[in-house]
Amino acid sequence: MQRILLLVVVLLVAWRILAAIGRRMSENSPGADSFSRFSPEARRRRTQRSGDPRETVEELVECISCGTFVPTGRALSSGDDRVFCSEFCRQREATTSDNEQG
Repeated sequence: MQRILLLVVVLLVAWRILAAIGRRMSENSPGADSFSRFSPEARRRRTQRSGDPRETVEELVECISCGTFVPTGRALSSGDDRVFCSEFCRQREATTSDNEQG
């Protein structure tokens, strides 16, 4: 009887250890975003540090020179309502408009 009780206790301890390992592996396992640049753990940490992820969403605007969409925080603008994705596109548009005028 003691052997059966000892076997049951050993199996119960082994089951609890394996369950804890399985939970830990499922938390750290790559999910649907495993092909992203950041690991799932880093993504969780960034989300936790930034607070509410909806606060960091920026509107996308289209570059009038090449048509690339960029966040408003990274977009470059000229004096008027024109928006550019880079300094190269801004200069290209300026030289294009200069050539058309002259």
